[in-house]
Formats: sequence, structure tokens, C-alpha cells
Amino acid sequence: MNRFTFLAVSIFLSSAATLVPVGLCVYIAQQDAHRREEAALKTFADNAIIRAEIVTKQAEQAVAEMERLPQERCSPLHLEQLRRIAFTWRYVQDAGVYRDGMNLCSALLGAAEDRRLRLPAPAWLTRNGFLVWFDLDNPFGAARKSMLIGRNGNYVSVDPGSYVDVVDRDARLLAAVDTRTGNVFSATQGVDRQLMMTAWQRGGRMDDPVHAFVIKKSDDLPFAIIVEARRSSSFANWKALLTVWLLVGLALGLVLGSLVLRVMSRRNSMGWQLRRALRRREFSVQYQPIVSLADGRCVGAEALVRWVQDGRPVPPDVFIPLAEEQGLIQAITDQVLERVIAEMSDRLRQDPRRYVSINVSAEDLKTLRFLNVLTARLAGTGIANAQIRIEATERGFLDVDATRRVIQAFRDAGHPVCIDDFGTGYSSLSYLQSFRFDVLKIDKSFVDTVGQDAASSSVAPHIIAMAHALGVQIVAEGIEHADQAQFLREHGTQFGQGWLFARPMPAAEFLRYLDRESVPEHGVEIQ
Repeated sequence: MNRFTFLAVSIFLSSAATLVPVGLCVYIAQQDAHRREEAALKTFADNAIIRAEIVTKQAEQAVAEMERLPQERCSPLHLEQLRRIAFTWRYVQDAGVYRDGMNLCSALLGAAEDRRLRLPAPAWLTRNGFLVWFDLDNPFGAARKSMLIGRNGNYVSVDPGSYVDVVDRDARLLAAVDTRTGNVFSATQGVDRQLMMTAWQRGGRMDDPVHAFVIKKSDDLPFAIIVEARRSSSFANWKALLTVWLLVGLALGLVLGSLVLRVMSRRNSMGWQLRRALRRREFSVQYQPIVSLADGRCVGAEALVRWVQDGRPVPPDVFIPLAEEQGLIQAITDQVLERVIAEMSDRLRQDPRRYVSINVSAEDLKTLRFLNVLTARLAGTGIANAQIRIEATERGFLDVDATRRVIQAFRDAGHPVCIDDFGTGYSSLSYLQSFRFDVLKIDKSFVDTVGQDAASSSVAPHIIAMAHALGVQIVAEGIEHADQAQFLREHGTQFGQGWLFARPMPAAEFLRYLDRESVPEHGVEIQ
């Protein structure tokens, strides 16, 4: 064996002795990652099927309650009970009566026999005697399909979307499948229904290195949940990574592999994505109008932060607590302020009677940091300090003494202060004595009960009376019905906010909304 051959064999053997274990480790790591991913998907599918079974059980319980009603079917008293049942059960949208395939009446439709609304043949019959209809047209002409569950001439309507309405930070896709027909009757946005049906037919065994599929069948009901998730890209491309390791050697491979895994782990964490969104200034602002209940004119708006990640909105109740936990909430508040000034400065200068309110976190109620930022950003803009209001949630009043000083500093600088979600904290009454503020916002949970026979229905009038005694303005949040607005107006509430008037909207749409209104003759001033 000559020197060249010896050298070549030595290099080969040493390379093999070094790289074969590396390749084996990569393969084992890939298999372990797949097992972990599949276990996580199965856990998620288990939770999703529990949710779907809860929706169905509630519908069945509602039908069972309808079967026990003593009133004559479709009589006024019976219709009143149907409305009560439809309101009581969370996932029930309507409750009604059918006979010989004809819809006779329902909580929403009232007496419907003259409408000749015929029900098609049901899709399937459950073991406990319930009939199920899928993909029924909405009687009001809405595009969304309905799903009915009924027995013995009684039925309830359920939104099929309830079966897959599961909060998931990882944005996995869900589909609910009729196990008897293999048809998808409900799916989250973005689902390829044909792909899901194929996954069902193949038992989830898809030749897809990028996506993983898991199927979970209900033990009691003839449907299943299919979960589709994207595999971790570092392991989906493990063969390409192994080739790189073979080329650059073990030492460099270990370094690069470690860096890749670390970066991928960070990229897959919500905290890292939140920081990236801050760097890229991905947060936007939507404006929900605040109107005068006396004449319906818009007097201002609340600035609401929004985040769209990979084309899908991330719910604020998901990323706001995480931002507070990660210490990023102050930076988000600063970006919201920048957006408001950039988008609304011209309109606020033209119309000094209107304002925008900005939510301030608990951290910025401890120091004057945000007040200093606000003062610097408003300088030279022509926006009056009174046109930027501060909204402080009472649950954020952790340091009472510091918060009292900061709130007073905002007021001294000319920024009206609103106490948001009043009544939801445990020390609401004590705050009335401890803090001076300008506006009190009644939480939606109390607005929902006004004028109803509920234990909390008297809370809103008491809050209104206390606000009048303190000489502060009142804004009622979450107004969705005209009778709520009338009740609040008659009891002395000056302003309202909610879907009855307008949903949150981007700046351009909000400016068009203002353009449709005539300029108010009289402004709204803080007393």
C-alpha cells in the first residue's frame, strides 16, 4: 500500500468513523422529533375532540330540555321558552320545531309554517336517537351554513365553526369529518378540504415531509377531528443537513447544527416572533369610534393594537399578556402612539374637538416614562394634549401610590384619564376614593345585562350614579343593541362604544367614517 493509498484509506476511515455516528444521531433526532410532534398533535387533537363533543352534548341537552316543555308547540309561551333555551346554551344559535320535514317555528323565525321551509333528509342518526343535518342554507340569506341537531320534532341550530373554534398559538389547521360519509362539515380558515378528506381516507398516513396529520375519532359520536401541522423545518430537511455535515466535517457541523437548532427554536417561539414584530414594526392600530348617545355623533376613538402574523391575526388576549411577561409592552405602546400620530395628526388638527384614547400598561402607570415619550412625540404636531386620552385598566393599579402620582401627572399635563373596564377588578370602589380621573368606562360584561332580569343587571345603573356623583364622564363599552343604548342614555350615560355603532377599523376606513359625519357644532369637553 503506497503512501497515497494509505492516506486516502486513512482519511476515508477517519471520516467514516466520525460522520457515520453523526448521521445516525441525525436520523435518531429526526425520528424523535417526529414522535414528539405526533404526540403534541395527538394531545391537541384530543382537546379539539373534547371541544367538539361539548358542542354536540350542549345541543342534545338543549333538545332534551325542549322535549320537556309543557306549552303547546309554537304558541307564544312556547316560543318564549325557545328563545330562553337558545340564549341559555352557549353554542346554540336557534331552537325550533319541525314536523314531516317542515319547519313550523323557531326562536328566531317565530311562526314559520307559512314560509314553507322544508328540511332535507338528515345526514345521520346517532345512537341515542338524534338526527343531524349538515350544510343547511341560512333562512336569513347569510352565506354561512347551518347545522341542525334534532329529535322528536325539536331541533337546535349550531354554527359548524364551533366544532373547530379552538385557540391555538401554533396556527394548526382543523377539520371536522362525518365518519359515515367522509365529508368535511367544518374547518378552520385556510384548510384544503379535499386534502383533509384524502388524509381521512388514508388514516392520516400522508406522504408529506412538510406536513403532519393526526386523526382523532369521537368515542360516542360519528365524527372525527383531523389536525394538520407543519413539521419543524430543521428535521423536514434532515437529509440536506446531513449532506452539509458530510462536506464540512464534524466540528463545523456541530457548530452550525447547534446554531441552526438554537435559531429555529427561537424562531418558533412566540416571544421571538413578538420581538421580530417589534423590530419590523408589524403592529397596526385599529380605531373603534366612541359616540355621543344623545345624537350618535362620533366624539373620538379608542386605539386598539393589532398584530397579523403570516397573514393571520393574533388575538390581543394572546400576545398582550405575553408582551407584558416578556417586558415588551412598553415598546408596543410607543409604536401605537407613533401610529396614532402618523395616521390621525391631520384630522386631529383639523377637528380639535375629537380625540384618540391610548391604552397604557401597568408598567407605564408606575413611572413617568410614557408621559415623557408622549410629550416629546406631540411637540410640534399641533395636536392638543387633551386630544390624546389615557386609558388605564384598574387591574393594572398594582402600586397604588405610584399610580396615583402618574395619573395625576397625566391630568396635570392636559391628558384626560379614563378608568377602563371599571367594575371587573376587586378594588373598584377603593379606586374611586384613591384616584382622580376624568372618564369612567363601564365594562361590556355589565352592559350586556342592562334591562335584563339578571343578578348583575343593576350594576351598570349604580356605576352611572357613582360617576355622576363624582362629576366624571361615562363611556359604556360593548354596546351591541339599540335597547342597550336607549337604556344607558336614559340613565345618564353620555357616550357609548360598541358594534352597534361601528367595529374597530383601520385608519383609512375610520377617516372615511368621520367624513360621512357632518362637523359637530358643539364639542365634548372634559368637565
